[in-house]
Amino acid sequence: MNTAAERLQAAFAAVETGVSRDDIPYACVPVDQVVAALRLLRDELGYQRFVDLTAVDFPEREDRFELNYLVHSLTDNAWFRLKARTAGMAPSGVSVFPGLNFYEREVFDLFGVVFTDHPKLERIMLPDTWNGHPLRRDAPIVWEPVEFSKGRQEQYGD
Repeated sequence: MNTAAERLQAAFAAVETGVSRDDIPYACVPVDQVVAALRLLRDELGYQRFVDLTAVDFPEREDRFELNYLVHSLTDNAWFRLKARTAGMAPSGVSVFPGLNFYEREVFDLFGVVFTDHPKLERIMLPDTWNGHPLRRDAPIVWEPVEFSKGRQEQYGD
């Protein structure tokens, strides 16, 4: 098992660990421990580089959103994924990795996850007047018919 996963298991209660399909070790911590876990990864385990944050929506679960933080250790050339499950709220990790600012705004905009203590949590991709969050699996699928008003011969002169 990865030493980062073992260290997180020792530091926090109820931590699940494993290895993803892409061979990146992970640990799933309680959502209220995300900031402390990110700080431990950065300060004690050498994962100085924040790479990505995304979410996955499982609407059938009570804690429907799984947050996935990807960090990298330049010293060890090692990747690690920190996961947390939430019903819709999570603490902001901007104090640990300032680069999380725009990633948290994107997850808020597209999934509706609210990051408490975020310095400026507002939409980043969609207009302020947009209703809903399009990457939730219960969001309506919007479809517009495509009009083909001209045939190929009329349009291109074939």
